[in-house]
Amino acid sequence: MALTDDAVFIPGTGFVYIAPAETAEPASLTAPASPWENLGHTSRDDGLTITRDGGDSEVLGTWQNDSLRERVDPTTLAVTLFAHQVDQNVLGLYFPGGDISTPGRFGVTSASGTAERAMYIRIVDGANEVGMYMPKVSIRSDDDVEVDVEGFLAFPLRATVLQVTGSNLMDFIGDSVA
Repeated sequence: MALTDDAVFIPGTGFVYIAPAETAEPASLTAPASPWENLGHTSRDDGLTITRDGGDSEVLGTWQNDSLRERVDPTTLAVTLFAHQVDQNVLGLYFPGGDISTPGRFGVTSASGTAERAMYIRIVDGANEVGMYMPKVSIRSDDDVEVDVEGFLAFPLRATVLQVTGSNLMDFIGDSVA
């Protein structure tokens, strides 16, 4: 495999977009249009994390062969980020099903639940970009909201990647991927 300098990224800037679940990837990867919505400001300090849960394996054997097969548990992928904006989009993901019937007010109706959306993440390193498209994620609060007088208010969100039949879980998109 060749060394490709343009395939090495310092994720200097990033943008998170959401749309209704199973929305096709944006036609323009650098400027997603409706129904894609920019989630707004997210944490630079805490960044964005892609996690893998599960995937533990066990080797199964017989009397004749101690290591005949390996069984691997399913793996779940998730993206964790910290949203800074206090608006209906962010509050609706942290507190799904909120009451927005009164202008200028978000009513928390439940302390639990999830919101299903499509997600597109655009990572920019100067002239180089890579995108991550997930046709369906289940978004929920991931931790407590901490109020720190020396930092931005942050709503920790976890987007668990869900399988859409006939689709990839996640697609990485960009010139460097080719």
